Amino acid sequence: MGDRACIRDLAVQLKVSSTTANRMIKRGLIKPHTNPLHPSLKVANLFQRVEWVLNLLMGDTPTTKRQYYPMYNIIHIDEKWFYLSKKSQRVYPERNEKGKYSAAKSSKFVPKVMFTAVVARQRFNTENECTFDGKIGIFPFTYQEPAKRVSKYRAKGTVITKIVESVGKKETRNMLINDIIPAIMQKWPASEGYKTIYIQQDNARTHICQEDPQWQQVYQQGDFTFILVQQPPNSPDLNILDLVF
Repeated sequence: MGDRACIRDLAVQLKVSSTTANRMIKRGLIKPHTNPLHPSLKVANLFQRVEWVLNLLMGDTPTTKRQYYPMYNIIHIDEKWFYLSKKSQRVYPERNEKGKYSAAKSSKFVPKVMFTAVVARQRFNTENECTFDGKIGIFPFTYQEPAKRVSKYRAKGTVITKIVESVGKKETRNMLINDIIPAIMQKWPASEGYKTIYIQQDNARTHICQEDPQWQQVYQQGDFTFILVQQPPNSPDLNILDLVF
C-alpha cells in the first residue's frame, strides 16, 4: 500500500503513464482510499467499550434493550488548544491604511491557551423549532492580576489577563465548580424539573472523579445533581467534542 500513495507512484506500479492512471480513477477501476490511524486498543479496552455502549440501552433484559437513551441529561466536556495569534494573517486594508504590526518572542513557538468546551444535546418543540441549542460555553484557562511595572502599554496596577501555562487537577476542579456548573444551571431548560446531569469527560490525568472531596461538597445544588463520568480509555469516538469540534 505504501508504494501507491500518489498517482505518480501508482503509475509506476501499473507501468502506465500518470494520465492513464488518472483516467482509471475517473472510470472507477481504481478508487482512492484514506487509511486512518486508529487507537491501539487492548482486550480490556474492547470490553469496556462494549459495556459502555450496552449501558446506554434502555430496558432490563436483553430482549427489551432495543433503544438507546435519548442522552438529554448528558453533557460532554473536553479541552481544546488555540494559538494566541497566527504566524501570518491576510487582510485587505485601504489604499493609505497601514497594516497592524504584530510581534512575538518566537515565531516558531507561538503561545497557546487551553479552553474547555461544554455542549449538550439540542431541544426541539413540536413545531421543530430549536428551544435549546446545547451550547453551554467555552471557558479559557486564564487568570487576572495587576501589572507589576509601568510600561508604554499600561500603567502599573492595571488588571491584565494571563494564560495558565500548566493546567492540573486544581485548575480543572476550579473551572468545573466556578465556571461550568453555574453556566449549566443558568442555561439549562427550566421546564425539565429535577435534573440529574452526567458530565462525560475523558481519562486525562488532570480530570477529577466523582469521589473528589471538594467536588463532593458542591455536586448537589438546588434541583441539580451533577455526576462526573469517565468514558472508556482510548475511545475519543465516544465523545461528541472529539467528533465534530
